[in-house]
Amino acid sequence: MKIIVISDTHDRTETMERLLALQEVKEADWLIHCGDIGYDDDWLRNAFRGAVTIVAGNCDYGSNLPRETVVEREGTGFFITHGHRYLMGGLDRLSYRAQELGCGVVLFGHTHAPLVEEEGDILFVNPGSLALPRQANRRKTYAVLTDKDGAWKAEIRELPE
Repeated sequence: MKIIVISDTHDRTETMERLLALQEVKEADWLIHCGDIGYDDDWLRNAFRGAVTIVAGNCDYGSNLPRETVVEREGTGFFITHGHRYLMGGLDRLSYRAQELGCGVVLFGHTHAPLVEEEGDILFVNPGSLALPRQANRRKTYAVLTDKDGAWKAEIRELPE
């Protein structure tokens, strides 16, 4: 299974269109948006051929999207949240919540900076932002997750110019 994770697109449909045109994205089974999508949630569900999961971020005012969700795939629980309620002081609060929920993968956004980190038996992935990146090189990023022999692996990829 291949999963594409994005976040913080802030109504920038054009960058999502560029992402969806990539071959590895076309081949993906599941696309997850970790919040601050703006008003593009219906557009994204219609544009991607596979499963789509979207949570609301702190800038998704008046949204009916869930603030967080748990989805099980391939025997692993995925805790999906924007992260703004958990990121005070590092990953600890996300870790505690993932443990409470029995999840081995935490997908979040909010910081606009990509991160892949394993702590104990939990994989934390922040795909960065496809709209307003904040890391030093300012490249628009997304994450690709794959199941390798029963263990999830994540890679951050840059959206080609």
